[in-house]
Amino acid sequence: MGKMGKEIAGSGAEGTIEMLKTAYAGELSAFHYFWYISQNIEGLGVLEQKFFEERADEELGHAKKVSIRLMQLGTNAKDDPALWEQESGLGKLQPSRYLTLRSALEKALEFERSVIKLYDDLANNVKDKDHGTYHLALDLLDAELEDEQTIEDILAKLEIR
Repeated sequence: MGKMGKEIAGSGAEGTIEMLKTAYAGELSAFHYFWYISQNIEGLGVLEQKFFEERADEELGHAKKVSIRLMQLGTNAKDDPALWEQESGLGKLQPSRYLTLRSALEKALEFERSVIKLYDDLANNVKDKDHGTYHLALDLLDAELEDEQTIEDILAKLEIR
């Protein structure tokens, strides 16, 4: 990390880095979940296959942004997928257990909300300290809030009236 980057990140950079590593692990875990679901969803869920592919692409894009910020802060994200499950805070996602549309969306909603909290906490922790990470956290928070709303909307429309 450059001299000014270190100065801006300040003494709390280690905590920020740990939160970003958690975010990276979460984004890649979510990517795998959505990708697996998009390829294996059953029943009427096949009608939403493209939705799951788009979420997978979005989560991978988020992981790339987080990885870039980690490099700017002088470190790298973990490269071992076995560690992502532990670091993400999401636990075992086990996408093969959620292959119906409702179950896939309900599980996705759980971890979207977990990541929303993470990005909100990250933004609050670096506000007025680390503007680069703050803007990244807000950008990703906004995207995850949009995903939460979209999933809630789809779930609401699944109800038979």
